[in-house]
Amino acid sequence: MRKRLHKYILFFTLCFGSASGFSQTGGIDFEDAYEADSLYAVRNAVKFDVAHIVFGDLQLYYERILKSGWSVELGAGITRRNYAVGANSYSLDNLGRNVDIQTGYAASLSIRKYLIPTDELSGLYISLTGSIKDYKTDYQVIDSAGSLTDFTYRDQRKYISGSLNLGYQLLPVNSNFFLDGYLGLAYRREDFDVVRTEDEEDPNAYFITHDVDNVFALSFGLRIGYGF
Repeated sequence: MRKRLHKYILFFTLCFGSASGFSQTGGIDFEDAYEADSLYAVRNAVKFDVAHIVFGDLQLYYERILKSGWSVELGAGITRRNYAVGANSYSLDNLGRNVDIQTGYAASLSIRKYLIPTDELSGLYISLTGSIKDYKTDYQVIDSAGSLTDFTYRDQRKYISGSLNLGYQLLPVNSNFFLDGYLGLAYRREDFDVVRTEDEEDPNAYFITHDVDNVFALSFGLRIGYGF
């Protein structure tokens, strides 16, 4: 009886000892996916640029780490009314009741180099970015009585630019929500079909000019996002 009891004790000791060892090994492997702050290492990020709302640039951005210190960022979205346009950029009022803002498109591609090598999307960086934005506005002619007519003219403006930026992506230690701010210099090609008129109440007085220009401009943004 005692020999049989000793066999049972030895059997359960080996079983529990094996289970404990398996648990410890599994725990070590599982924790390798975590950083020291107990959050998953941020190698992907989804963002939205709140500073570009005023430009009518409504893109959603996705950034993915390529290797330590390098990442790629893709952006895609739509354009709507550009509230930041200068007073001399339009020959017609683009806030009047005869204005119909159409939905355009926007896209961008950026390569980033984080200046301090890291396995996360965090810290000071420089980036090279290419982007395209297309804005569309329909102007409806107003007659001498102040009524809208059926005559409509399309104003379309395309911006194609490349920029070099310096930025900082701030990732808190206790959250995967972050801020991403940058400032830089852009070289931009402006390809416009501009609606003009000498008499807003005369449909025959409207005409469209094709204007092309290449300019330097300031590049900046402030994005909020979530990393995972």
